[in-house]
Amino acid sequence: MNLRPYFKILFVLTFLLLPISSINAFSFFSTETQKLDKSLAEQSSTVYSQPTKIYISQISTDSSSLSRNPSQWVKSLYYYCITRLHFADLPYTYLLDENGIIYQGRSGYVGANPELKNIDGAIVIGYLSNNPSLTSRAVSSLNAMVEELSYNWGISKMRIVKLKIEQEEGKLATVIANDTTGEFADSTRDALKYWKGYSTERINYKAKIEQVDVPDQTEIGKRVAVKIKIKNMNDFPWFTDVDPIYISTKGSKESEFAINKLWDSFSKPVSISDKVVLPYESVEVSFEMEARILIGEARERFNILKFENDPFEDSDFEVKFKIVKGNNQLVRVASSQYGFANIRECKRFSCKVLESADNGAIFILLDEQDGWSKVRYGSETVGWVMSRYLKKI
Repeated sequence: MNLRPYFKILFVLTFLLLPISSINAFSFFSTETQKLDKSLAEQSSTVYSQPTKIYISQISTDSSSLSRNPSQWVKSLYYYCITRLHFADLPYTYLLDENGIIYQGRSGYVGANPELKNIDGAIVIGYLSNNPSLTSRAVSSLNAMVEELSYNWGISKMRIVKLKIEQEEGKLATVIANDTTGEFADSTRDALKYWKGYSTERINYKAKIEQVDVPDQTEIGKRVAVKIKIKNMNDFPWFTDVDPIYISTKGSKESEFAINKLWDSFSKPVSISDKVVLPYESVEVSFEMEARILIGEARERFNILKFENDPFEDSDFEVKFKIVKGNNQLVRVASSQYGFANIRECKRFSCKVLESADNGAIFILLDEQDGWSKVRYGSETVGWVMSRYLKKI
């Protein structure tokens, strides 16, 4: 009698009963479900970085009772690492037993760096078994786990390793990951022979714009300070160590309020980089906009994105303020002959052209000499235009 279909049904039902993490299709017993004494782990020192590789290692035991009781094995490993090795937490992201059951190892979120020497961005999977060959149920779970993690985070690197604990008198223990060969390595590679890896993330990012601070009005030619408060609404961290998160104009169109060499580009005023934003944590960013184009109400729509044309869900917001004349004398480009006017470095035709302005562009008039007008066309940019191409307003 072929019992394999019944094992598959039992396997699926078992996994449906486990707590599910929304970013992962596979299920696992969380540290809360395992009822580990989390007060022993040092979470305040946890360092996060974007997952870029997967390490798989075998864990064996001399205890026959633990080998028959994987959940107790996980607990014993947890307490051993903290009380005997003085680690902050388990050096594994996930632990897998012969029945295909997955346990969360290190507390926190995916991206919490395990305590491997000189290694960041690794997801470490430990296989709990004295047998170097993976069981069929472990193979199924391992495939689901590796596929989902690599698909989500764009991981293309995987290593089969042996974790070696280094202990020196008077120093904390460290773990070194060395490539390994043998039956376990061969069995794992065979189990994952169809895995190809991925080069880009495929994650649905969600945000909440909690606050937009901008002055009600400003004088033309001056800069407006904008401050945004953004909340991570995902149940996983936002990593910016590999790819930054940008504040971008909606549709990534060039903004008429962009400040050259101050904005990251003419559509992206600022980015979040070298920072991890944990789930439901808020982050503040600020940038400036230059009020140099028009008089009246100014508006620009923005959103948040990590990759072009893929904005975060619910991340749209609008910045609006009023641009007033103040005490400035304004002039407008009005060249019936050319439809534009050149702004030059000095008041001669031989002087370098700094910029060309179309009819309707508005500048602040600073001075008039010999048929030339000295104008400010940015908060810090000054040039000369032939006076006959300008009209006072």
